Amino acid sequence: MCELLSECLLNPNAENGAFDENTTDLMRAELIDTIDSVINEKSSYAIQNANKTAFVGEPMEFPANGTHEQAEKVTAKSAYTAYRRILESARVEIFAVGCSDFSDAERILSETFKKIERKNICELTVTPSKLKPEPAFASDRLPMQQAILRMYFKAPELTDRFAGTMFTMILGGMTTSRFFENIREKQSLCYYCSCVAGRNKRYLAVYAGVEPKNIERTREAVLEEIRDICENGVSDEEIKTAMLEINNEISSIYDSGASMTGWYLNQLTDGKTLSPEEFCEEIRAVTAERIQAAARLYSLDTVYTLSGEEQ
Repeated sequence: MCELLSECLLNPNAENGAFDENTTDLMRAELIDTIDSVINEKSSYAIQNANKTAFVGEPMEFPANGTHEQAEKVTAKSAYTAYRRILESARVEIFAVGCSDFSDAERILSETFKKIERKNICELTVTPSKLKPEPAFASDRLPMQQAILRMYFKAPELTDRFAGTMFTMILGGMTTSRFFENIREKQSLCYYCSCVAGRNKRYLAVYAGVEPKNIERTREAVLEEIRDICENGVSDEEIKTAMLEINNEISSIYDSGASMTGWYLNQLTDGKTLSPEEFCEEIRAVTAERIQAAARLYSLDTVYTLSGEEQ
């Protein structure tokens, strides 16, 4: 398998500095279809457009697949040039997962990359997203009944990743979270309300599916839940439940090669790489005071709505 991978890397279907024209045409059309189809998946469309405001001036402002216009300009030659640039200067990480000592894999792939003149290797760095002086508000409209609310909070100074993880889980990362129990169940303001943390960029994205008439009330309810944790902290029961939830999630990492790869890939920019078991040990040491301190570092940065009605 490694020899096959090596062959694919070094000898693609290309001649005279260009990929095969027919293959390029097919790939270009597939890429354009992927880019254009995002509008049919309203959640993905909301993420893509909200990022334009939340991360203006940063790489995350731009969609990973590029734009329709950019894709149309791709040629067999420009694609090959990009391929060579990746091989020669990109940071390359190779993960091998399975029951092996991987010595053959290491040998074969080392020999492969020795055949490439590598220079000006890109550095792998991630900087916290900048917090805006004042929150930014943006909105879009599409033919749809339900509205989507996305709120971005940023904490550039957050360094306690474990307290941040617990804060995210308690706030909106599990079925017993504050968002689920207080905003969805008790107040019936939304169909769903959850949050996810961008650890390396140090942001928290809150997302909710709501009736257009409930957008403002949901936004205020989200702010109130965060304020309550900042002022009053979290309970021992919330900490216990969040720890159990995290332990259950961590235990499933060994279920597939992809999840194990993802676990270590997500730690490439950390100063220290932790095994799942080491991460759980750190989580068990998190206190209510650390969670409250992490919560207090977050500030509202961006509010985005996607709706079929004028707001």
